[in-house]
Amino acid sequence: MYKTTWLIIYEEEGISHKVEFIQYHFGKIPRFPSWYMEENKLYTIEMIWNFKLIIKPSIFMKCLFHQYIIS
Repeated sequence: MYKTTWLIIYEEEGISHKVEFIQYHFGKIPRFPSWYMEENKLYTIEMIWNFKLIIKPSIFMKCLFHQYIIS
């Protein structure tokens, strides 16, 4: 089980927005989910962290249900 943190930067009307996107998953190769992006917007996406988690029941459930946290 892995936890991947992405930093997403996009500009809207000249204002730069930064969003942190945390993804829990079972795969070793993290892939950014395309459902997050909107058409006609330019995004800069950077992977900050990708590390293996200690197996605990609560983390297993997050991975099982593909939990995402956007802040």
